[in-house]
Amino acid sequence: MESLFWADQLADAVIRRARKEKKIVSIRSGQTPSGGKHIGNLNDPVRAYFVYKAVTEKGAKARFVNTSDDRDPLKDIPARLADLDGKWFPSEKFPELRKYSGHPLCNIPDPFGCCRSYAHHFDNLWVSGLHELGIKPERFSNDELYRKGAFDPHIETVFRKAETAGEIISKYQKTKGKDYIPFDAICPNCGVLTNVSGFNLESKTVSFVCGGKAIKKKRSEGCGWKGEVSFRQGKLQWRFEWPAQWKIFETNFEPFGKDHYAGSWQSGQEIARRVFEIEPPVPYVYEFFLVNGEKMSASQGNVYITQDILKIIEPEVFLYFYTKKPGKQRDLDLRNVHLLVDEFERVERVFFGLEEERNEKDRRNMKRMYEMSSRTIPKKPPLRIPYTFSAMISQIVPGDTLLESAVGILKRTGHIKGELSKQDRESVERRLVLAGNWARLYAPEQYRICIKDNPDPGIVKKLSPEQMECLKDLAGKLVEKDRNEKELYNLFFEISNKRNIRPQRFFEAAYLALLGKPSGPRLASLITVAGRERVAKILEKI
Repeated sequence: MESLFWADQLADAVIRRARKEKKIVSIRSGQTPSGGKHIGNLNDPVRAYFVYKAVTEKGAKARFVNTSDDRDPLKDIPARLADLDGKWFPSEKFPELRKYSGHPLCNIPDPFGCCRSYAHHFDNLWVSGLHELGIKPERFSNDELYRKGAFDPHIETVFRKAETAGEIISKYQKTKGKDYIPFDAICPNCGVLTNVSGFNLESKTVSFVCGGKAIKKKRSEGCGWKGEVSFRQGKLQWRFEWPAQWKIFETNFEPFGKDHYAGSWQSGQEIARRVFEIEPPVPYVYEFFLVNGEKMSASQGNVYITQDILKIIEPEVFLYFYTKKPGKQRDLDLRNVHLLVDEFERVERVFFGLEEERNEKDRRNMKRMYEMSSRTIPKKPPLRIPYTFSAMISQIVPGDTLLESAVGILKRTGHIKGELSKQDRESVERRLVLAGNWARLYAPEQYRICIKDNPDPGIVKKLSPEQMECLKDLAGKLVEKDRNEKELYNLFFEISNKRNIRPQRFFEAAYLALLGKPSGPRLASLITVAGRERVAKILEKI
């Protein structure tokens, strides 16, 4: 049966295109290493990866390329910069970067001093994130491609067809005239990228007076140097560089965001056909997504990189988010990321036949989403401890005995039965750590827990005599015998009825006593994780 999954449908179209051209499938994505590339930028390689995976599963030969536009100029300094461990620092810590406005990213020193350049540093951070997701494309640096001459014939083509190039660009950019040359040189005197005024096809050089370059309604300062440099000491401007990359890699599929669709894609198609004499790739336009209801902005500093997200959820859960139809705007709400985890785990249960999905189309699509999200399909369903329950355990159990203590708790609660395999043990430990990180970093107040073994004396003043009697009864019952969560739940209502108090008031008293606030997670779960003896001692102190 024909797959309804979007990447499978694209794979079919791309395979047909490649066979028609008598070429292999060539899928490309790219990014500019202008800083820590956020998870919105991750759309390009992840969507490309899904189509590449679908193509290869169909038996077609394919390549998957990811390029670094590392000769692009430094336009803005991000509000925050990340080291190779994914730790963020305010950009004010690196004031020396200001002098490199307009310089190619590949020629700017690494502010952290660990890599050969600014571009190399953020490329390494980017690739590290891709690899953690199991995505390993062929990697290419534009700077290296220019140095090796891979762009030479395409630069010559643009210059030979300068009249056509000027005619096209003037249609799409009102600030450009028909005599405009879409090439920037790297000034050998000051290092900035600057517009050129002429070219020589015989000597393969461009001429210019260094006047800097307009960048985002600003202008980088030029030094006035006058002279010539070779084609390899500059770069095609983006609207021409992009189609040139299509030709270099014989690209026949590329995903991109709607910003490119409304801009450079429109001109790129015409440039591809009239200048480079190729057909543009099969496109796929995706919608941007929000994080916590907001658009990410490097200048504002509210960006999240892959490493940030993989501190709170597993790679397969994160990739699952991208399997959803890309044409719809979505919000990755980190405060409620547990809902995404729950959704993924339902898909996993449907995949393994542990939960029924009556709608056949939905069932097939869910199974395909699970296959795409998983680096390798497990032979059996992984042991998944509920995310919010794991978050509770991680906040209550000491870190140095987290796994050992948690296993004991999970056996008592029935989440673990029998001995754990190595794989399940690793799965449990990873979930505990990730959920604990989420609780500390992003979780709403209701999921943040700190049990007060020595309660604030002021708590007593907030409790009525009836509430105090309820806590006394609960302490006595907890000491009396062990109970499972259902039995504890029934006990709470038994005590409430006995003391003629509304259950809501009973729960409020218990939370105030244990957490110092009037609400919290499920009380039965909280007592089970903390241990009835420990809870009883706290209540006795109250």
